[in-house]
Amino acid sequence: MKWRLVAALLSLTIVVLAVQDIPLVQYLRTVETDRITTALERDSFVIAGRAEETLESPTPAGIDFVQTAITKYSGESGARVVVVDINGVAIADSDSQDAIGTSFFSRPEVAEALNGSVSIGRRFSTTANQELLFVAVPILNGPNTLGAVRITFPASVVDEAVNQRIRGISSVAGIALIVSVLVALVLALGITRRLSDLKNVTDEFTEGNYKVRAEIDSGAPEIRSLANSFNGMAQKLDKLITQQKAFAGDASHQLRTPLTALQLRLERAAELLETDPAGAAERIEAAIAEADRLQRLVEGLLALSRSENADSIARIKCDAAQIARERFQSWEALADEQDVELVLNVPEAAMILAIPGTLEQIIDNYVDNALAVVPANSKICIEVTAGVELTKISVLDEGPGIPESDLAKAFNRFWRARSDSDGSGLGLAIVDQLATSSGGRAEVVNRTPHGLSADAYFPTA
Repeated sequence: MKWRLVAALLSLTIVVLAVQDIPLVQYLRTVETDRITTALERDSFVIAGRAEETLESPTPAGIDFVQTAITKYSGESGARVVVVDINGVAIADSDSQDAIGTSFFSRPEVAEALNGSVSIGRRFSTTANQELLFVAVPILNGPNTLGAVRITFPASVVDEAVNQRIRGISSVAGIALIVSVLVALVLALGITRRLSDLKNVTDEFTEGNYKVRAEIDSGAPEIRSLANSFNGMAQKLDKLITQQKAFAGDASHQLRTPLTALQLRLERAAELLETDPAGAAERIEAAIAEADRLQRLVEGLLALSRSENADSIARIKCDAAQIARERFQSWEALADEQDVELVLNVPEAAMILAIPGTLEQIIDNYVDNALAVVPANSKICIEVTAGVELTKISVLDEGPGIPESDLAKAFNRFWRARSDSDGSGLGLAIVDQLATSSGGRAEVVNRTPHGLSADAYFPTA
């Protein structure tokens, strides 16, 4: 087992080094090339500025000045500088006076610079018999191009700088391999004891102690990683158990509203059964629809409670406008009983992506909360605003709103705007969870001069 561990750690180290160092070498080559070309481009424009006056009015003294400047620059940088006129003929060359009068127009970078563009690149030069980095810039006088400056630099210099760093990286990699072997040997001595400790912790967890955690501060890295994985699993299981306990409270809060509405419809239908059979049948039909929605609501809550990852919950395409109309019809009678005008402002259709039953629950929560706080003879408006990426569903009321200091915690679980409220403080928390699970978000904003805008955003289908 000891040697298997050594081999495994050594192999892992080699893979890590390869994955890290190969891109690093390419990065270093790119950085070094960019550094040199940036410097060459800067220097090219400086030389072009000095040569502008000479090319505008050529004189022997001006040409000598340019020749002296580029010769000095070449001696300090090791680069070759050629200055050409508008026809591509060299008027100054830092390497050789023999090249003066020679046409460089056949060089692609020179031709591009004479057309007014900056040319930067790398190519093999048959004349110099080596790979070159080049920068060619135009010499401009207002809108006119008077000539060009080309600076070339041996690419071997860049390669050597990169190779020097590669040798350093290789040395570090070799040391890392040696250290890996030594570390593996040391870890192998204590691995059996750490595995035994981890087994004991696992047995204790199996017996029902969900708070037990494995020791992660000692032992081989692999064992610590395994202990971390165990702790993560234990923490998730503990969290799931806690969530299951909280689920009963969430479900009861969510089911109260549709159950109450269902009860009211059935009671009203019973009252009208003898005097208005048609009205009773209509309310029974509405009660059946409410029961269907109640079933969807339960299925949505169960799906949320079982799902650890919101992305795993299937979203469907639904019409937010149609859902808003249905919820408007369900709440209109109750709002009338409280002398509150319920207003609907929706487009003909507004397709969104959402978990089944989510939008119904959100609208019900928002309207239920609004009816609990708005005064008589006020107005509650259900609005749907379709957007390109997100569709906004809002419930606007004329109540007292929420203090600005409490807006940030309005969606916290068990938070209540009023301490004398009979609510459990879970409604807005569940709204936030449902909207987030559907790929959107929920928010509440105070209106001016008073009232609240309770909003939910869903991805537009």
